[in-house]
Amino acid sequence: MTIYALQYELRPAPHSEDFATVGGAIVNSLVRAASPEAAHAAAMAYFRDEAWDLVAVEQPPQPVTRAQCEDDAEFLDAWDEAEAHGECHLFHLWPPEDHDGAPLH
Repeated sequence: MTIYALQYELRPAPHSEDFATVGGAIVNSLVRAASPEAAHAAAMAYFRDEAWDLVAVEQPPQPVTRAQCEDDAEFLDAWDEAEAHGECHLFHLWPPEDHDGAPLH
């Protein structure tokens, strides 16, 4: 199987524990899958199970090798995690307000 790199913009679902404290996230995902479609489906299932809603697909699934991650320690660790356990998701969160400081929820 191949490791795919994907990037999403997400926001916490209203029933999420994070809804009151997190406005959204950019998520870099590495998923081991048989196809790009299967990688995307696995990521979406994880986000749904963790109570996150999709805002946008920032980067569709692209195959990535371990060698391509060697210059970035965080991505290298994520690649190894995906290889060992099937997936790894790196969340980069922001607070629940827009760029003008107005609340989002």
